[in-house]
Amino acid sequence: MPLAPVRTVPFPSESALSSSYKRAYFIDAFSVTLPAHGSRRQYTPDALAQALFCNPPSWFSLLMWIRDRVMSILGVKTSTEIRAAADKSGVETVAVFPIVSRTETEIVLGEDDSHLDFRTSILIRENQLGATSDKDGYGRGEEIVATTVVHCHGLLGRAYITIIKPFHVLIVKYSLARVPDRIAANDCYSQKCR
Repeated sequence: MPLAPVRTVPFPSESALSSSYKRAYFIDAFSVTLPAHGSRRQYTPDALAQALFCNPPSWFSLLMWIRDRVMSILGVKTSTEIRAAADKSGVETVAVFPIVSRTETEIVLGEDDSHLDFRTSILIRENQLGATSDKDGYGRGEEIVATTVVHCHGLLGRAYITIIKPFHVLIVKYSLARVPDRIAANDCYSQKCR
């Protein structure tokens, strides 16, 4: 599966998360250009979130398994516990992540825990590349921006984010790079993942 180019971008001012940027302990934003399509708004934030988070590579599942085992010792929720709590309270999820809010152009996922609160925004907007060529099929059109905002609670939260930051960046960039090809192939794009 070919990987699309991923760019680090300024934190999007049009995101529902923008009011929390200044207080964040950690924040990042990455984007990838979406394949051109005939009709406007063919892509929905929900479908793109499904393409981003569904069917992760086995190395991601292994990292989550390790994270869950280590952090559960410290009283932090495991991914299974997060999903179960959302299911029990009737909150929709994408993969294990509870949906916090959604609009026509953005879906926000997140969780509050004892060590930190996080939010991830999946935003569709006009491509910010400016005038570009359409080589490799990635031209003007729309882009998906994934923004993560973390607010830490004490030393555990700060230590946790320091340790996982390189893995977070790797996972987000790799997952974003897969989205254009996955949606072009309709792979996990129109169905919910569990």
